[in-house]
Amino acid sequence: MATKNKQIKYAKYQAETMYVGESIDLKRVQEGVKQYSYLNRDDPLVIKLLKEQYVVLTKFGTVTFWNVPAHLRKQFLGEIRSYVKSKKEHYPYDEDTKVLIGGGAEKVTFEKVYSAHLSVEKIKIISYVLSQSVALERYEDDIESNLSDFEIVVDNLKTKGKALFSEKKLLKQIGRVFSVKQTTVVHLALFDKPESIWESPDLEILYNKMSSEYDLKIRFDILDKKIGYLSDISKMMMEFLAEKRNAFLETVIIILIIIEIGLWFLPPFSQVLVYLSKFF
Repeated sequence: MATKNKQIKYAKYQAETMYVGESIDLKRVQEGVKQYSYLNRDDPLVIKLLKEQYVVLTKFGTVTFWNVPAHLRKQFLGEIRSYVKSKKEHYPYDEDTKVLIGGGAEKVTFEKVYSAHLSVEKIKIISYVLSQSVALERYEDDIESNLSDFEIVVDNLKTKGKALFSEKKLLKQIGRVFSVKQTTVVHLALFDKPESIWESPDLEILYNKMSSEYDLKIRFDILDKKIGYLSDISKMMMEFLAEKRNAFLETVIIILIIIEIGLWFLPPFSQVLVYLSKFF
């Protein structure tokens, strides 16, 4: 008699990642928040809050909660708040996936990860991919915003021959572009594979599958091209401002030369006073 296949019972985890700030000082978190159990000491940092409840922090500003209820999330975010740079009350960037542990199949989809067992390293890898996706989303938004602003400037130059923006506003716009570029360069590691995968083929396979599902490489390549494009526009705008300043200085110099020539042909000041006195 044929035996019926038993339905696999999975241990279920909800992994939810949010962007909380430009960076998190992981060393200071470990020094200042001591009431939890730290499962490792490197980046990404894995912390055990309660039984089967974990939180993962990255140095580039993301937090991933594993089966953590809302009230405990709020409490934890308050505890690490002073170690987060450029924080806001809320960023609109988040990712989540279900992690199902049990059975023998290793499978990855956009919304679910199936694994035979759960380890600290797997928690790190899954959280890291979600964190990369969220951080990329933040930078993608920043770049799109800058592109929109510069499109107005470029269109004005094209149709009217003028930027129609004050020098101060243009410099601020250029500064925002360089800020995004600098932040991306500083956190360049966020686009790299985590070091732990080099020691485990299984972890590398898991990372590659998740990275493919979230289109990380494609998105980074597009982001990199847009940053290059914005850098070129910024340089063009700086050259435009420099030429504008040079033209202004040349005009001032010409006016001063004309005044100096005019003064050369004027009679001495005493004679001018004598001449003017005849009329008063």
